[in-house]
Amino acid sequence: MQLMNDGRQARNCESNLRIPGGYLAAVALLIGFISHAYNVFQYPLYLGDEGIYTEQAWSVIREGRLSPYTYFYDHAPAGWILQAAWTMLLPKQFLTWGVAINSGRVLMVFIHVLSVYLLFKVVVALSRSTSAAFLVCLVFSLSPLGLYYQRMVLLDNIMVLWLLLAIHLLTNNRGRLLPMLISGLAFGLALVTKENALFFAPVIGYMLYLQVKGTYRARFAFAGWMFAWGAVASVYPLYAVLKGELLPAGALDFTGRPQEHVSLIETIAWQLGRSGGSVFDPGSRFWYFWNGFWWPKDSLILAGGAVAVLGCLGVGLAEHRREKGYLVAALLSLSFAFYLTRGSEMLAFYIVPLLPFLAMSIGMLVDKLIRVTPRRMRSAAFVLVVLSFTGLYLSLSRDHYTLNLTQEQNQQLQFIRDNIPPDANIVIDDDLWVDLHERNDQWPVFPKAHSHWKVEDDPEIQVGVLGGDWRNIDYIVMSDDLIDTFNYNKEQFVLAAYQNSRVIAQFEKGDVMVQVRQVNK
Repeated sequence: MQLMNDGRQARNCESNLRIPGGYLAAVALLIGFISHAYNVFQYPLYLGDEGIYTEQAWSVIREGRLSPYTYFYDHAPAGWILQAAWTMLLPKQFLTWGVAINSGRVLMVFIHVLSVYLLFKVVVALSRSTSAAFLVCLVFSLSPLGLYYQRMVLLDNIMVLWLLLAIHLLTNNRGRLLPMLISGLAFGLALVTKENALFFAPVIGYMLYLQVKGTYRARFAFAGWMFAWGAVASVYPLYAVLKGELLPAGALDFTGRPQEHVSLIETIAWQLGRSGGSVFDPGSRFWYFWNGFWWPKDSLILAGGAVAVLGCLGVGLAEHRREKGYLVAALLSLSFAFYLTRGSEMLAFYIVPLLPFLAMSIGMLVDKLIRVTPRRMRSAAFVLVVLSFTGLYLSLSRDHYTLNLTQEQNQQLQFIRDNIPPDANIVIDDDLWVDLHERNDQWPVFPKAHSHWKVEDDPEIQVGVLGGDWRNIDYIVMSDDLIDTFNYNKEQFVLAAYQNSRVIAQFEKGDVMVQVRQVNK
């Protein structure tokens, strides 16, 4: 059985609830847009990682480089190159919506809407049900966990878009080879946006196999798909080769700190060697984020998703000839769940690529249960499920639509512009980097405002700019919980300056606190 639908099958999908699939898709897109766009500039807090990708996009536009600092291949650059291209279209570029990160957040809203469209099409192909597709998109758009991270300027969100495009082209290609080749290109873009897209490769390969097995196209399809994504992905190591930065200068170093010159191979070895503790260790980073971040934000998509994945797996195995789509949905979740639980270093937003596939399993399984009920009750059951999901998620997401947490960061930025000399040596988190470096007619530029990561680890900054002495730091701009980052990463140089500083400005709201500190000489 193929996973794709021909035109007749697609039309039959629309008859489940007597609501045309186009209307359901339009409502899903509208929900996705409103839920993510409303209050996007106020919630959540600007994250340092958002600032990193924004400053790298800034460097692409302003300097023709991949980073304003030494680029050490910590991530492939396609994500912030896309952000740079988007920013160049805006009338005031980074300052179109005030704070620089806001320009990227608008891009994330449109990326989410496009992702909703692709997810809808994929689920229709896998389940032959537009009502299932609507439920999937509803969960995907309203999940508080998704809202929190999908509004942020993160490579993971861009990677999900390319990944869904690759899957969509495999499930809706009507037997043509060209969409399969373009699917390979899309998967290659996912890889050079965020390398962990590689964990989806076995499942996508299985989907391709289901499409072409037993046909004359099989060899051409597999070879073409592999060549397409390989051609895109190879640009990344080719760039390193041309820069003379593929191989390390000497023996492999696993510290991640700059050596004689940066190296793609050395950075990969460092990334693979980072450990966040086993999933069997209650003190691991996985359980730290599960208990402290993910579960409190959205236990429904985690617990319900886990149950639904097992349910879809059972349906897919028990009815393998007719319901391969359920098996695929479960495998997509399981493939990335393996990535999260394997014991490597982890950050809270690493959960993002799992969310659309947990939503996929939930929506498809719930829809299958609805279809078990008598036909006369299905519409009422569908409406009840939609209202239940919507009501529950809106109650859990109240803060996302009502709180203004970024106003403290805006006040912090304004204080810096009004009170700190432009030639001061400032240690900052990356959330404000572009705002302090982008030239405009209204505010001063702070060319010596440097990321704490680079002050700690980049000799060009710590030695070349600050002379290796923390006393040459004049101010430290503290984002919320930045002190925890200093301590967790053992940033001794920056910590020395922090411990010898005093607060000159502090802005608080609830549990959020940001500061500006002056270093005592």
